[in-house]
Amino acid sequence: MMRKRLVHFVLCIPLLLISISSTAFSESASSPPPSITLGDGSTHRVDLIDQEREDGKLSIFTRNYGSTTKPPLPQTMEAIITNDIVTAKYAGSTKGTYIPSNGYVLSGTGSAAALIDRLQIGDSITANFPIPIFPSKYFILNGEVVPITQVNAGRGAADIVLYLPAYGPATNTNPWGMDITVEGGKVTRISAMMQDASGNWVDNSSPIPADGYVLSIQAESPFYNKLNGTVQIGDAVELNTSNEVLIQASKTAYDALNPKSREDNPGGWDDGSNAPFPGNRGADQLIVYDSSYGASTGTNPWGYEVIVNADGKVSHVGGNNSSIPPGGYVLSGHGVKAGWLNEQVSVGSTFILLPGEKQALFLFTPESYLDKAQLGIEAAEEKLLLSKQQFLDVNYGGIEQQIASAQAGIEELKTSIAQGDFASFTERFATLNEQIEKAAFMSYESRAVDHRSIWIRPKETNLEQVQQHIAKLHALNINSIYLETWWNGFTIYPTSHPLAAQNPLYGGFDVLDAYMKEADKAGIEVHAWVENFLVGVGTAVGPVKALKPEWSMISRKGYDYQDVPLYNTQYYFLNPARPEVRDFISEIYKELLQKYDVDGLHLDYIRYPDAGDYTNDFGYDSYTRDLFKQQYGADPIDLHPGDVLWREWVDLRKNTINEFVYRISTEAKKLKPDIRVSAAVWPNYLNGPEFMHQEPKDWIAKNYIDQLFPMSYHPDATSVAADSLNSVALANNKALIVIGVGTNLGLTKEMLLNQINDSIAVGASGSALFEFESLFENEYDKALLAGLYSKPAIVPDKNPLLSLKTIVSEMQRKIKTIYVPFYGMPDGKKYEKELEQLEKAWKDKQAASKEGKESLKKMSKLMERIDADRSLNEEVKKRMKADLGYLQSIISVYLSKVPN
Repeated sequence: MMRKRLVHFVLCIPLLLISISSTAFSESASSPPPSITLGDGSTHRVDLIDQEREDGKLSIFTRNYGSTTKPPLPQTMEAIITNDIVTAKYAGSTKGTYIPSNGYVLSGTGSAAALIDRLQIGDSITANFPIPIFPSKYFILNGEVVPITQVNAGRGAADIVLYLPAYGPATNTNPWGMDITVEGGKVTRISAMMQDASGNWVDNSSPIPADGYVLSIQAESPFYNKLNGTVQIGDAVELNTSNEVLIQASKTAYDALNPKSREDNPGGWDDGSNAPFPGNRGADQLIVYDSSYGASTGTNPWGYEVIVNADGKVSHVGGNNSSIPPGGYVLSGHGVKAGWLNEQVSVGSTFILLPGEKQALFLFTPESYLDKAQLGIEAAEEKLLLSKQQFLDVNYGGIEQQIASAQAGIEELKTSIAQGDFASFTERFATLNEQIEKAAFMSYESRAVDHRSIWIRPKETNLEQVQQHIAKLHALNINSIYLETWWNGFTIYPTSHPLAAQNPLYGGFDVLDAYMKEADKAGIEVHAWVENFLVGVGTAVGPVKALKPEWSMISRKGYDYQDVPLYNTQYYFLNPARPEVRDFISEIYKELLQKYDVDGLHLDYIRYPDAGDYTNDFGYDSYTRDLFKQQYGADPIDLHPGDVLWREWVDLRKNTINEFVYRISTEAKKLKPDIRVSAAVWPNYLNGPEFMHQEPKDWIAKNYIDQLFPMSYHPDATSVAADSLNSVALANNKALIVIGVGTNLGLTKEMLLNQINDSIAVGASGSALFEFESLFENEYDKALLAGLYSKPAIVPDKNPLLSLKTIVSEMQRKIKTIYVPFYGMPDGKKYEKELEQLEKAWKDKQAASKEGKESLKKMSKLMERIDADRSLNEEVKKRMKADLGYLQSIISVYLSKVPN
């Protein structure tokens, strides 16, 4: 079964590898005879283990016997047991029964067949002796059977990755784990978690030997602690990468079925406010809904849902507030239960509700692979049909070809199952699934004018590494990099400032200069991502903190750090109220902008630490308190939300940040008139000014910000689209909105694409991916490249005249190749000519105020004519007005920055 990961959920499966003799167990006083116990409590002796069947006897076959049982004797029934659950039953199979590597086959012949016959799918069975369990890929080291979760992929949370020479010269793994290099079946190198002399964590990254491999274990895996410190150079390693795991069975308790009152589910109600949670789903709960509950679950975004169709097959995973299919179910999990669903349930799984046990059972068998593939094809076909109905600019022929190839692949797998041929079955299915996913992902439009941005914390220490990363981004059609340039109180370039230093991670290598040169060759912008007043995290703290301790930001309780329990660490900030602190940051940025021709300055942490419950908010150093006392005659440490002077205390801190933004933006544009200033912000614009003293609405209204990046890190698309819509309204055509989405959240690929696509639909100028490592680790690059990022795109605000010409040209192409041929427009010549006139309306960038405004008027009139044209298909109208509306936004933002 193809597994998925949820970043903060770790599933520990004990792995036992014990050789079982292929003879019947001998009875003795010290060891009871082998037996199984059914869910009803009855115990039954096992007569034979891994031996040929005998009439009237109960047998068990494990992987020590082989991959399948032999064709059965007459009157034989067999059941596959996985995870102590009856997963499948067979009678009279001519090919024998598949023996799972993670379970066994229970076989009864003659009178013993009656026991198998009475078993039901989902029944529990336990054996009183050990069963050999093997993962699909594993290695044995120091007696531990260690499962391999990924091959030649980025190392995510709890992952154990096998790196082969085809991956590249090195693993490029981060510090949070260990690398074990193996050559000739022996350990030759070990790289575990460690810090350098400055307290910075050092990457595990290990060379991959041409005649060996590297085993990389992330620190959250339980095997990290088992092997770290015990593995030695010279230890023997046994590697197995071809052990198929085709069958899975997972069962878990649910909390309620269709809860509509406190009596149905007490945990779904908030005792404090005496109100139900959305969907009546409480913390760490699993709720089952069927269509009698209503049209949808009504849940909030903070969970994970599985949709089961009327045939009992899982048709969709991920998201919240899901529609409940007639005759089907939605299983909705929060917290721990959300993690369980994400880890255990795949599309194609069979769902069985066990109301007597109040349990949910999911089964995945070889046939489930076919169900998953067929459901995927049907979804891709539906998307293709919808794309045609909406006249989307996608590769219809290419999608149809992918679907046809996938359908042929399903037929091949059907034949394999019928013939009992399971060699490389999961690998063949993986290839098929990639085709199906690509067909679906190709249904997303790719714009020619689009922000394709990525946040990167550079860890490269030589030019070759930078070149490799730029090449990957260029291949993905990324057009702008937001490079973390000032972080943890260090620069990434050599600095001469006495209170700063280049991060020792780089060993003197100027990684910013390398990025600038290599990105320029690839046609990619580089924006300097800076963290303003944040000067340290954990043990990695810049020199200014020690050199100027009086500059520290202080909390209400007197702490000089913000405690962040999620990461079990502390964040250290400088006090923005001090003029000398603002001068210091200004000097850092001036040095940066004078030495490097970056395309933009990207402000992050442009705020105070969040206030939490206001019992330990920030700004209570003696300097700031005296400042407030002088103005208002009161000590702010005595103030709390709701007090008479609380608003004034909030405003003092908020205005401190606002004025700093004014200053930095003004200074940057004085040094580099064409530079774009952007900010990454919390998208709760209502509470942000009080909660963290961040007010981007003010910065935009006063024209200090060119691009706004709402950090919309949600597990669903609805919330992200809402953040985008609110941000577009906030910007009011005075800044472009680039929606920030979290590739580090463990989202499904489809969900990530929907988040970006839905944000574009409400006016975002593109997307920003957080961040580089998780983007490629989770293979989102393949999904993006299939559709949303399939075509190269220019940055919208780099050259508005070029954006105008490009969008007009794209509209003319779509008229010729889509709207007219597919009968959405009877004659395209009229609109092609009008678009040509629109392009000519603005010829000179220097005449932006006059000619640019004239082009906006022409666009508005053209949109009115399109809207009134009864000969146009309504979907074509939407497409054309969306393109013109996007172009209006780009030009309006540009005009807001130039003199009248």
